[in-house]
Amino acid sequence: MKVLITGGSGLLGAKLREIFEENKYDVYALFHSKPITRKNFFQIDITQKDDVFHVLKKISPDVVVHTAAYTNVDGCEKDRDTAFAVNVQGTENVANATEKLHAKFVYISTDYVFNGNKGRYTEEDVTDPVDYYGITKLGGEKSVTNVCSDFVIVRPSVIFGVAKENFVTWVVNMLKNGKNINIVTDQYVSPTLNVDLARQLVALIDQNETGIFHTAGGERTSRYDFVKSIADIFNFEETFINPIKMEDMNWIARRPKDSSLDVSKISRFKKPYLIRESLKVFKEEIEGQI
Repeated sequence: MKVLITGGSGLLGAKLREIFEENKYDVYALFHSKPITRKNFFQIDITQKDDVFHVLKKISPDVVVHTAAYTNVDGCEKDRDTAFAVNVQGTENVANATEKLHAKFVYISTDYVFNGNKGRYTEEDVTDPVDYYGITKLGGEKSVTNVCSDFVIVRPSVIFGVAKENFVTWVVNMLKNGKNINIVTDQYVSPTLNVDLARQLVALIDQNETGIFHTAGGERTSRYDFVKSIADIFNFEETFINPIKMEDMNWIARRPKDSSLDVSKISRFKKPYLIRESLKVFKEEIEGQI
């Protein structure tokens, strides 16, 4: 099976390439700005509709996994035009090309499509984003459902992994160097290791599933407790972790208070990792690079 990954150099995209290749898929990837010179890689701007169709037609994939996105939450709030162009129009461009080629479309959405008032959201819960990032990612979901006849929409939460900077790598680097960090105690999430997410996606594609799935980690936790787990796994001092409230953060955009996800549905296909399991795999990957 031929799989095309947009955002192929990103935190999730790079790991997807690796996992798909392990599972004997014929893997192609698109990237935007990071220079990559290797077989089956194509540079493209997904906001350019004609270019998108031309490249996808040339590759002629069976499955397109759309990971490319503008994910900086505060950045989306400040630069709404770019956020909309990439996350909504870009998604629609890729979805249209995929549909014309009669391929399956897999869209990586986010837990931020929910307002965070209750947590442990199921796939049937009403979406109601509180920031522009969430609004544009929900707009991407709507583009997919309007355009595609064969699609999967997945919603992870706080994706982390090695090779590219993210929340967990930042925490590890700060604590390793004995630096104080402020971590909120009243925001709840379902942290998702990129390896685990990639394997969940492979399971869904292998089973030719369709619809919406919450493909997050297997546990709900506060950001603060998650960071304490990181410190424990890496044997760092917890004294550098300062508990604060969300209202004390200098964020530009609002964040949902509890966007944790119910993963019962995906668990029928691939059981998500628990937090300590994810962090141990993450640690092993970091140590393997040293």
